[in-house]
This record gives sequence, structure tokens and C-alpha cells, in this order.
Amino acid sequence: MSQDLQVDETNDIQLDPDTGDFIMTDDSDLTEATRIALGTNAGELEWNTGFGLDHLNLLSMIDDEPAMEAEISDYLEAQFDNFVSAEITSVTRKQRVATISLKVIYSDDNGNETTAETETEVETNGNE
Repeated sequence: MSQDLQVDETNDIQLDPDTGDFIMTDDSDLTEATRIALGTNAGELEWNTGFGLDHLNLLSMIDDEPAMEAEISDYLEAQFDNFVSAEITSVTRKQRVATISLKVIYSDDNGNETTAETETEVETNGNE
């Protein structure tokens, strides 16, 4: 099992306050792994430019939930072998940020499904 850097609700990397070390999280935490995958913009990571969701492309679809849902589903399917589906539960706009809330379903090797409820944010042009 691999690990990822743990991030907070604003996607800032978390450091242990006592040691200054990065705090790690197991990939088995599907909600956290999904949030990291969706919150990383395509090309954002210099060491892994192929990782990340194209937020600019998502922004171009902000008024078309079925298209956004398809884009997010395609991306998550490419990132997670056990991805089943993604459903947008709401899109909330506040000033220059749109928060996209999702219910994402994954399955394990036995066919048991797990639901991860998460969200991602994209910057908008400020129109609500």
C-alpha cells in the first residue's frame, strides 16, 4: 500500500508540529485520496506533470453538470483502478470560487462498494 502527503481542507500539506515531518496518509483512505486527486490541478506538480485534474477545462463546463460529471468520472477512472462512479451532489458558487461536492463510489476486490463524499474547488470569473 502506498502513501500520500496529508493535506487539510485548504489543500495545504500538513506538518507534524513536534517534528516538522510531513504527515502521511494511507491510500486506503479513499476520501482523502480522492480529494487530493481532484484538488491537484493538471501540471501543478513539477515532479508529476501528468497528475491532476484540468481545472481550467472543468471551469469551462461549470454550467453543465453532466459534462463536469463525465470529465471528473473519466479522470477518476484513470487514477483509481477500483473507481465505479461519481455523482455531483451540488455546485456552490461564492465570489470567485465554485465548490463542487461529489459522491464517489469505489469497489474492492470482492465487489463491496465504498462511498467517498468529497469536494473540490475551481476558481470562476466571479459571476454567481
